[in-house]
Amino acid sequence: MSPQTSNEVDPKMKYASMASRYWATYLPSRLETIPVPERRAFFEDLGQQVAEMVDYLAADNLRASSRPHDPPDLTRRRATMARMRAEEEALAELVYLPKERGTLSRETPTTLTSE
Repeated sequence: MSPQTSNEVDPKMKYASMASRYWATYLPSRLETIPVPERRAFFEDLGQQVAEMVDYLAADNLRASSRPHDPPDLTRRRATMARMRAEEEALAELVYLPKERGTLSRETPTTLTSE
């Protein structure tokens, strides 16, 4: 994995933010079980878990789809697709849990207001 440039968002924080917005919108009862002072740490930890799972699955997906003599551009495209699939799988398993009753028609906000 390449080092981050100043314009890139830390994946852990990106996933933590996505999880926080999703849970606030679609899992409010579950969110209420986490004490407010502990929420930031909870979502940062969840974001870390997602980031680690994405890295693991992306490497596994790329290994499964790569061939030893693939041209570099094909390898890059496969790596991008492997990462996208891995992100989708990890988010589905850890963040995008089934929505609570009564929240199905809500839209996830693009930003979450502070508690």
